[in-house]
Amino acid sequence: MHTNLKNESGMTMVEAMIAILVLLVGLLGLAQVLAFSVITSKTYGRDAGKATAAAQEKMEELITLQFNDTTSNVTVSPATATGGTGLTAGGSIYPSAPTAGYADYLNVAGSRTTSGNSAYTRQWQVTNTSANLKTITVSVTSTRSLGTGAAPSTVLITQKAPERP
Repeated sequence: MHTNLKNESGMTMVEAMIAILVLLVGLLGLAQVLAFSVITSKTYGRDAGKATAAAQEKMEELITLQFNDTTSNVTVSPATATGGTGLTAGGSIYPSAPTAGYADYLNVAGSRTTSGNSAYTRQWQVTNTSANLKTITVSVTSTRSLGTGAAPSTVLITQKAPERP
């Protein structure tokens, strides 16, 4: 009993190699997309976290000022008692252009720097909500972006009332 092998059909070695090559090219493309998405997510998350920490730091700095303070300069570190705007109504938040006296700039380590060397822009706005209430808004935006989508930013809002005797 001999079976005729000439009529057997199946995949040749060349066909198998071509199929593996096509599969390999597809998997390599998928790996590149996965690597890019992991790096983008990590970078965006890191920058968003740092922006939130910087916003909280500035908010705490502004809250410690006296309700009627109109002269403290909180754009420098450490803050000085004169030469600034204190809690005077004014300022702007992202995406508006920074207002002088209501903005400072941070490098990647979180230290204050000049606008040309900054990784983050902090802007704040003080609004007199009533005679006994001020609304303080702090906006921090990363100046770095991977070219896809908006740069990470954080906005914090709080209200301040006069200190009780």
